[in-house]
This record gives sequence, structure tokens and C-alpha cells, in this order.
Amino acid sequence: MGYNPNMKYGARLVRRTKRWAQRFSYGGLALGTLFYCFSLMPSLLPRPWFFQGILSGISLAIGYGLGTGFSSLVRWLFQRELPASVKESAWRGLAIIAPAFALLYLWLGYGWQNQVRELVGEPPYPSRHFILTLITSLLIGLLLLYAGRGLRRLGRFTQRQIDKLLPRRVSYTLAGVLMVAFVIWVVSGVFGNFFFTVTDKMFAQKNNTTAAGINQPKSPDRSGSPESYAKWDTLGYQGRTFVARGPNVKQLSEFSGQPAKETIRVYAGLESADDSEARAQLVVKELERTHAFDRKVLLIANTTGTGWLEPQSIDTLEYMYNGDTAIAAMQYSYLPSWISFLVDKDKATENGRNLFDAVYGAWAKLPADHRPKLYTYGLSLGSFGGQAAFSGVNGMRNTVDGALLVGTPNDTELWRNVTTHRDPGSPEWQPVYQGGVGVRFAATNQDINASQEKWQQPRILYVQHGSDPIVWFNFANMFHEPDWLREPRAPDVSPNVTWYPFVTFWQITIDQIFGVQVPAGHGHNYGNTAAASWAAVTQPEGWTDEKSQKLQKIIDSYAIE
Repeated sequence: MGYNPNMKYGARLVRRTKRWAQRFSYGGLALGTLFYCFSLMPSLLPRPWFFQGILSGISLAIGYGLGTGFSSLVRWLFQRELPASVKESAWRGLAIIAPAFALLYLWLGYGWQNQVRELVGEPPYPSRHFILTLITSLLIGLLLLYAGRGLRRLGRFTQRQIDKLLPRRVSYTLAGVLMVAFVIWVVSGVFGNFFFTVTDKMFAQKNNTTAAGINQPKSPDRSGSPESYAKWDTLGYQGRTFVARGPNVKQLSEFSGQPAKETIRVYAGLESADDSEARAQLVVKELERTHAFDRKVLLIANTTGTGWLEPQSIDTLEYMYNGDTAIAAMQYSYLPSWISFLVDKDKATENGRNLFDAVYGAWAKLPADHRPKLYTYGLSLGSFGGQAAFSGVNGMRNTVDGALLVGTPNDTELWRNVTTHRDPGSPEWQPVYQGGVGVRFAATNQDINASQEKWQQPRILYVQHGSDPIVWFNFANMFHEPDWLREPRAPDVSPNVTWYPFVTFWQITIDQIFGVQVPAGHGHNYGNTAAASWAAVTQPEGWTDEKSQKLQKIIDSYAIE
């Protein structure tokens, strides 16, 4: 054969590729590929290609790190290497199998994501997204891999220095411990402190602003009004929005066909008083000032991390009772719920206890036949904090006339106790507790309206979706398959969702970002059940399913905030 320059170039390319590949760990690449494939499996909610790329890149890096560590441990324990011919064959096999499986699962993942999108009522992704996912995941994975290599070099340097003073095995162990401590310090100390400092300043600034179109209320029935003890400029961003909005008398009358009352909304912001107990007492003063205890319904509304209250749920109750309502709330943080859950979780429970104790203390002193019905409500972290006021289900039912608890986080003690002690045969995502006599779980309007005859008052209603990552996020998912995956699962959870160590945890963690970005009735978006939920819990006189449907149409017109 004559001279073929392409052969030389091809041979050089093969050699360069082999030399580059030899810089990686075989065990790391094998396990990294496996983790990468697992990360493309479906989870609770559809993931945009960019976040899927981040998730897959992180999974690839975690798998690579674990595989490399395991390989090093095996070599260290046995102090021997496999024959060169075996290694060569293994590398050749990996060079074929790893890319093939990665591409296969990438394509399957595209189909799985569209399946999840169909289950939650979203249109399918275009096919180009799986290519964008591949590029993003490789970039993220390589970035983390080289960051890990930098740490490994630092560890080897540390080990060599310790070698001069201590035996080799001791230096290896001590260097490893020091590197783990260093990583924890960097992640939780340096980056963690930086992250929380920046977010605290950012959201503190927002808390001092006012949303567009929001003006100080003139009605004395609202906190922040000129007559209010809780001054307008102390209520915070969400508090000012809450007291300034809501259905007016005209809207209420048009819905009911009867003369309506001006709704009462009282609120204490972080700057309204010095501490949580003082804010709770200020709320009671506002209730007394507005004659809230003369209304038909009094609602203790527990806020989310920013101090937000979902307008769909709040407005629904006001429409349902034609304005003969009073709603009391107070702020404990200005951080989003997912950050508040990390740094302000104790404040949420303290807020829930203090607000309930103060309002209940004033309410309980009134004659039983001359006081409003008392209800408690919470969405997400508001549900978490609100339930902290009660020792258990019996304690709740003995003190309030009903409770609506929506999208409850998994770490909520009362919710977890009820779920753990559910009746045999009922699934974790929709448990039955003591036959449903006092407590019910529901995901849809049909669930709420079904078989209410045996549901006794006071009624406690938990509304939660099988696809809500806020409800199902748990650190135990990292090492333990949850019941909601082992048992018959919710209809909007893909049958292809499979639990894998570490990977499933990261999937659900990222799913939380998109909890409210899916259509109502899925994820963390519950506005479409507001009318049926309050009708079931409060059972207003003369109320009908037709009125619920009419009211829900009004609520469905609200934009998600």
C-alpha cells in the first residue's frame, strides 16, 4: 500500500485520545456514567433542559468521585494491580459501552420528560433540547471534576507534609480527614455565608419596597391604614400587598347577590414590633380595634417565608362569607420559603405558636355563642409553622373549628405523625387516618367532595399532590426509597420514576424550583381547589356545589404570583 497521511493522523488521534483517557479513573468513569444515566430518569416534575443539564452534570461528578474513591480504596487494601491486558480490554469495553449508554439514556430521558409533561398538562419539549442537555451536563461535570482534582492535589500535598512526621497510613487517613473538613468549611462556611449574606441583603431591600399598584388602605378595617396600630411602612412588601388587596364590597355583593361587609385584614410585619410575641399581641390589638371578634369567621393565616399569603385561598373565604370575615397574619422572615426553611425554620414554628396562642387566648375569653368560628390555614412553610401550635390532631380539633393545610413540607411533625400512622392499605401520598372521621387528605376537588357524610366537625383537610416536591422532599431520600414510590403512586407521577441513591434526592431538590410553574392541580400549585376546600372545612350555611364552581371560576382568573 502507498503512503496514506490519514492513517498517520488517525493513529496520532487514537494515541492522544488514549493518553487523555488514561488521565481519568476507570472506576470513576464507569460509576459516573451510571449516575449520569440514572439522572435522566423522570422525577416528579418536568425539568427544563438547562436544569436537567445541571442535575446530570452533578450526578456525573458525584458518581465519578465515588467510583474513583472506591478504586483507590481497593488498590490500597490489596496492594496489587490487574494485568495490563485485562486493563486494556476493560478500557476498550468502557469506551464503547459508556458513550452508548449515555446517549441511549439521553434520548430515553427526552421521552420520559415529555411523558411527565403530559401527566401535568404541559406541551412536549422540542427534540433539540436533549442535545442542549448533553452539552450543559458535560460542561458542568468537567468543571466539577477538575475542581475535585484540584482538591486531590491539595490533599496529596498535605499528605506529603504529614508523611515527614507520621507513618504513611496515618498520613493518608489524617490528610483525608483534613480535606473533608476543608470542603465542608468551604461549602458551608465560605460559600454558604456568602450566599446567605447576599440573599439576605437582596430580599431585605425588596421587603422595604412596595409592589406596583399597591396603595395604603383608607379603610380602618385594614392594618396599615391611618387608624392602624401596625403602621404602613412597617408591614413589609408582602404585608402591604395583603392589606391593600382583596375583593371589595361591590365584588362581594355581585357574587352573593346580598349586601356585603368590608373584609377585615390585620397584619404585623417584622418591623411592626420588636419580636414575635410582641407582633402577635399587636395582631390581637388590631383584631380588637377592627371589631374582628364580632365577625362570623376569624382565620389565623400562617404566612410563607416572605410573609406571603396565597390570594386564591384568602379571597375565596371572603367571597364565601360575603365579607363577614377577619383574617389575622404576621411576618417572621422576608426570605423565600426554601431559604427560610434552611435558616428560619425555628422562626416559622415560633411564629405559628405565638400567633395562635395570642389570638386563641383573646378568642377563648369570649362567650361561646358570641364569638366567630375560628379556623387555621397555611400553605407550604405556612402550613409547617401553623401546625407547630398543636400537640396533635386531637389538640387541633379541640381548639379550632377547622383547618386547611396545603402543600405541607415533609419535615412537619404533626403531618408526619398522621401520615406515619395512616390506616393500613392507604398510600402515603393520600393516606386515610382513622377512617377519615376527623382528618382527610385530598388532591383534587373530586377527592374533597367524595363521601363527606362520615367526616365529622371540626374538620382538618390536608390538600397535597403526589407530584409536589415540597411535600416529598426529605434528606432520607438520599439513602432510602420513600413509601410514595414503593406503594401505588399518584396518577400524576410517572410509572418510570425509580429511586436511586443520591440521584433521586437531587432530582426532587431541583424539582422544587419548578413547583409552582406547572398547571394548577399539580406540583405546588393548589389554587384550583380553593373553593371546594373551604366549603368542605367550614360548611357555610346554604352553600352548594354550584356556588363553589361559580366562585372557583373567579379564583381561576387570578394570576400565579
